[in-house]
Amino acid sequence: TGLVGVRTPYGIPRNAINAKLIPGGSSCGSAVAVAAGFVPIALGTDTAGSGRVPAALNNIVGLKPSLGLVPTTGVVPACRTLDCVSIFALTVDDAVATLAEIAGEDAADPFSRLRTFGPVTSFPQGVRVGIPNFGQRIFFGNQAYATAYDASLERIAALGASLVEIDIEALFETGRLLYDGPWVAERFLTIRDLIASAPDSLHPVTREIILQGARPSAADAFAAFYRLAEMRRTCEQLFHTVDAIMLPTIPTAYTVDQVLANPIELNSRLGLYTNFVNLLDLCGLAIPAAITHGDIPFGITLLGPAGRDAMLASIGRVLHAGAALPLGALRISQPDLAPTMPHCDDHIALAVFGAHLSGMPLNDELKALHATLVEETQTAPDYRLFGLTGARPAKPGLLRVAAGTGAAITLEIWSLPAEAFGRFVAAVPAPLTIGTVKLADGRCVKGFLVEPEAITGTEDISRFGGWRSYVAAQSTLVA
Repeated sequence: TGLVGVRTPYGIPRNAINAKLIPGGSSCGSAVAVAAGFVPIALGTDTAGSGRVPAALNNIVGLKPSLGLVPTTGVVPACRTLDCVSIFALTVDDAVATLAEIAGEDAADPFSRLRTFGPVTSFPQGVRVGIPNFGQRIFFGNQAYATAYDASLERIAALGASLVEIDIEALFETGRLLYDGPWVAERFLTIRDLIASAPDSLHPVTREIILQGARPSAADAFAAFYRLAEMRRTCEQLFHTVDAIMLPTIPTAYTVDQVLANPIELNSRLGLYTNFVNLLDLCGLAIPAAITHGDIPFGITLLGPAGRDAMLASIGRVLHAGAALPLGALRISQPDLAPTMPHCDDHIALAVFGAHLSGMPLNDELKALHATLVEETQTAPDYRLFGLTGARPAKPGLLRVAAGTGAAITLEIWSLPAEAFGRFVAAVPAPLTIGTVKLADGRCVKGFLVEPEAITGTEDISRFGGWRSYVAAQSTLVA
């Protein structure tokens, strides 16, 4: 019980990033195991933030699914109406792959629900992300966290999100209901026989918290249920104006010594941005965002209404990659993001830059292979585009150069059946080849490249930003 991870008779797990810090709780062991590299994924629970707070404190991903998406069969309950099985991983993609395997309705769990998990896509351009009004950005004096949060806002805006300031007082009030209201009675109900028979077997802080659950009356419970219904309606209105909300996962970080000296108040502070999530039936994705001075991790959480798990993953995977942090405590860099379109194994994504673009002379070759257009996007600024001499029909060649010395080139991503992809690649004529192309958002896809020898004496047309713009400019000159 609690978000600190120190209420255990088995020894406090050591924070994987900074041994002085608390590991976060309650799923402290799972988070530390992933951050330290013992396992690539681990399960936790999440009622008030136990699957997100440890993720923030250990520089890893914490995925809290929509309520009921993952059955809680076999889980020792805290609050049965709010409990979630959560996932810790080093990357969002690993967390999502795990969720796809464990999600599903279970007849043995009356609280499981038949909820779908949609495909993870590219970063949704123009997505409306709610952020707290300035006065509601609470960090309990931790200026490093405030600065890191501002930097995260700048990064998500640069990716194409539209930031919308919102009033989150209703979220804070809902969070206070969790421990000040009757839901503690659910925890008391779970272990009341143990408290009656062996009260000293419980950690004293845990016992003190859970005993509060014996006090609320039925009238208190219904009053809280009515107030929660009002808060849920307010939250629904919030999500008419934004698609997701981005908050700090925790407002500040504490050492083990600080928490042992002040266990209740500091634990309560850590739940400021997490306690309300399950009460409001939201899904959440906690991702690392920075390592602040003194090796103190900082993380942000994306929140959305139940059912938007895939949308949060589509945002979070790119945002996490852009933070350029090491994985957990492993001191190794994140891998390049894999393409996420299409969301099945029998199709392959292909980036095209020239004559195969929509409306261009060779586009019918793709359509004849039952390829479908997925999106238009750009490369990372690591490429140069050249007009190839003597090519019929006219086509460009894309060459990778040193990072940051090139230009962002516009492209289209098409999805081909795997068998058709093989036939298509076999027919690609020299000097073109199929290689790996890095996109502006960090993903990598297969795409057309050119052999370096072929660009000698050709025109560098990178300044046009893409083949379509170059062709349009040439048509204007001819006219």
